[in-house]
Amino acid sequence: MRSERERRGITLDTLEAATKVGVDLWAGLERNDFSRWPSGIFARAFVRDYARVVGLDADEVVDEFCRLFPQGDRRLGRIIKAQGELIGHDSAADDPTLLPAEGDRRTGVRTDPADALWPLVAPRAIAAALDVFCAMSLAAAGPVVVGAGFWPSLAIVSIIYYSSSTLAGGSPGQRAVEILRLRVPALFAVPHSRAHA
Repeated sequence: MRSERERRGITLDTLEAATKVGVDLWAGLERNDFSRWPSGIFARAFVRDYARVVGLDADEVVDEFCRLFPQGDRRLGRIIKAQGELIGHDSAADDPTLLPAEGDRRTGVRTDPADALWPLVAPRAIAAALDVFCAMSLAAAGPVVVGAGFWPSLAIVSIIYYSSSTLAGGSPGQRAVEILRLRVPALFAVPHSRAHA
């Protein structure tokens, strides 16, 4: 990480100013010295900030950090061991076979944000399409029933449609999507993405 930071011309002072974390902690990170670092999630948050300021992929850097330092802080092993002794359990820190295997410790699969977007937008997109279809169908009847043109009929139908949907607490398209959610839940399933540090 230090070589990448230096290659990009970023000083430890710049890191300190951008992250509000002292130079001594950043120098310790680059020396793999975590004796003064916070534990757990705070350590991962610091590593994420470092990667962000330097311009590296924060998720990849945090993954590598967690792979190399499973507890996020070497001091955590002593705490786990002491807590285990209090309740009469052996510590996983003493048995390397109980620690996570080398490689990516995360269980989830990384998903492309574009792939995850459709399940989040799908309900609204379907509801909007159904509402537009309903409004245009009603407006198409306007020239036949009232003798007015399509566009004036569409304007009047849209105002009435929107107002009545607001008063009813939801449009027919939204109601249809609620029914679809119950009958075809896979259509709106959000893929599992991996957890962030």
